[in-house]
Amino acid sequence: MTDEEFQLAISALAQGDKGALRCIYEAYVRFIYAIVYDIVKQKEEAEDITSEFFIKLVRVAAGFRTGSPHRAWLTQIARNMAIDTLRKRGREVFENPFGEEADGSANSMMESAGVDIHARSVEDSAVLNEDMRQAMATLKPKEKEVIDMKLLGQLTFKEIAEITNQPMGTVTWLYNQGITKLRRCLASYGSQ
Repeated sequence: MTDEEFQLAISALAQGDKGALRCIYEAYVRFIYAIVYDIVKQKEEAEDITSEFFIKLVRVAAGFRTGSPHRAWLTQIARNMAIDTLRKRGREVFENPFGEEADGSANSMMESAGVDIHARSVEDSAVLNEDMRQAMATLKPKEKEVIDMKLLGQLTFKEIAEITNQPMGTVTWLYNQGITKLRRCLASYGSQ
């Protein structure tokens, strides 16, 4: 969804057009889920927060500033909701030992990691997706968060730096470290 399309949809949503919410939902549900999941590390909780995000979007639609980068705005709302949930629950977040990955971003991440993703069969595709899930599990949480924002959210490094309150050099370093790890883990697919 382009900035112009989002501006039209969010304006319509602010005026009560629920159809506009459907357009935004379809364009961003996977991205929002990935951002939230990166923080809370639990599938059910990430699904709940993602649902709450779109409910909240109806309430805050009028607050979107025309001309602002919409992906950064959506990301900031989703991150804040996930962090608030963690604070409310007062619990420590642990990495999922199985590296559960349900954001559907495997192909775009593999392409960015320089991996040829042309599977020859359903079986190859299943193996490739499992290997991608395992490769993603090797990333540190901050690396995965930056990669998700960059590849799924198509945010700039500057926008990611502002959202995460980190220097841009740190953000680019995390991204490059993560992509390098993915390339190493998935090197066998580049040679097939």
